[in-house]
This record gives sequence, C-alpha cells and structure tokens, in this order.
Amino acid sequence: MNTEEASPTAESLADLFRRPNEQIPSLVLIKAGSESPPIFMTHGIGDTVLGLFRFASQVRSAHPIYGLQAKGSDGLEEPLGQIEEMAEFHLDAIRGVQSHGPYVLVGYSLGGLVALEMARRLSSDGEKIALLVMLDSYPDRRHISLGQQARLILRLAKTRATALRSRPISENESRGSQMDQSVARALQRVKDYQYRALRDYRPQFYDGKANFVRAAISTFFPDNPAAVWSHLAREFEVETLPCTHLELLTTQAESLASYISRLLAGLPQAHEISG
Repeated sequence: MNTEEASPTAESLADLFRRPNEQIPSLVLIKAGSESPPIFMTHGIGDTVLGLFRFASQVRSAHPIYGLQAKGSDGLEEPLGQIEEMAEFHLDAIRGVQSHGPYVLVGYSLGGLVALEMARRLSSDGEKIALLVMLDSYPDRRHISLGQQARLILRLAKTRATALRSRPISENESRGSQMDQSVARALQRVKDYQYRALRDYRPQFYDGKANFVRAAISTFFPDNPAAVWSHLAREFEVETLPCTHLELLTTQAESLASYISRLLAGLPQAHEISG
C-alpha cells in the first residue's frame, strides 16, 4: 500500500469531473495516511466521491481514506444496475490496494447498502471486517415491514404537501455548473441505474457487526433503523446525529468525522497488511 501520497484538495477532486471523455478512476484517494488498514468509502445516489470530502477530510486518523466512485460516471462505461454488481466492481478496486483484511468500509445512503454487500462477500471469503459503518442507509421501502411502510408513507404524504423540494433522495450537491454537460449527463444516467438497484436490492443477513449512523430528523426514511436492520446483522449499533439525511455530510460533517474517528481509535492495533 502506497502511504507516501499527498492528500488531495477539494479542487483537485472536483477537477476529475470537469474533464469530458476522460476516464474517472474507480478508487480515489481522499485523505492520505500511513496506518493500516485503509478506509474505503462509498457515496450516495447521484453523487460522487467529492461529496464525501468535507467529512472524510476531518477524520482524525492516520488511516488513508479512499473514495469508491460509481462505474459509468465518466460516460465511457455502462453504469451498474444492481447492488451486487456494484459491490464486486468496488471489491476489484479495493483488492488492488489491500489484498487481505481486516477491512474498514463506510457507506453513505445507497453506498451503505453497497458497503454491506461488500462486507458480506468478504466475510464469506474468510476475510475479516474490522469496521462496517452505514450512514443513514436503508433498503427500498418495499423491503421493510408493513408497519414501517405505513408510517413512512403517511409521513411522506404530509411532507410532500408542504415541502418545496420534489426529489426525495437527492444527494448530489449543486455542482452542475462545475461540470462539463457530458459529465453531468453521465452522472444522471448513473443515478437512474442506482435507483433501479435500490428498488431491486433485498439485503441478506450479515454475520458481523454494523455500526449505523441515523439522522434524527427523518423525512424519507423509517424512524427506527434497528427495526429494519437488527435482524439482518449479528450485531447492530446505532449513533444518532441531530440533522437531516442530507446534512450528515454537510452541517454535521465535523460531528460525523468525530464519530468515525472514535470508532477507528477503538480498533485493535493495526498490523502489517500484505499487498
């Protein structure tokens, strides 16, 4: 693992998405570090690794942080329309940096489902997961209990009656002016495929621990993540932050980074990782 790279800036990351007809790497260094294991983060629907930068750059740790970028974001490749495919795509990139565990995986929203699926696959291959963190991540409402569905539908109806916002799970910040239009079209296509993946994905049991960060102000998601996830993971622990889903990576970036830093500090002493 290369530990001599310099930490990128938000501007240098943004530059990746300003260049039309140029391949965007599937794995992007967000924060340099010298300690093993590295941290791998997945972004949410319609977003890019740039959306992870504000919070990830504030994580107080010597572990390097990598962002995993959705396939097809550059318009040069076909996007992926299944969570399982996304997990395999990202695992190929991860293994190029870290061939064996223990692995640290963090995923925001849809990215949390991808991180969960990666953790499941790595575990089934006999690899150790040191840490799995899901940031306000939920399956499509068709795959939650009828009671949760009913409460969520009622709340959505009330919200839509008063809210000006019309996109329920829009996670992409207003960066369209920074991007070439061809790149913006590619990201929109990826987003369409991601929604398809969300609708189709039915989570399977994970024989490990999942740390979950919940946004206290629920609008588009269930109120109780434990009711959704506790039977799908051997251990499930919830941390709540006083914000909305979108604010986790913005106004609550520092608090979220502090929480992740505490989890990393509690990991067993890092050992040398081959590859």
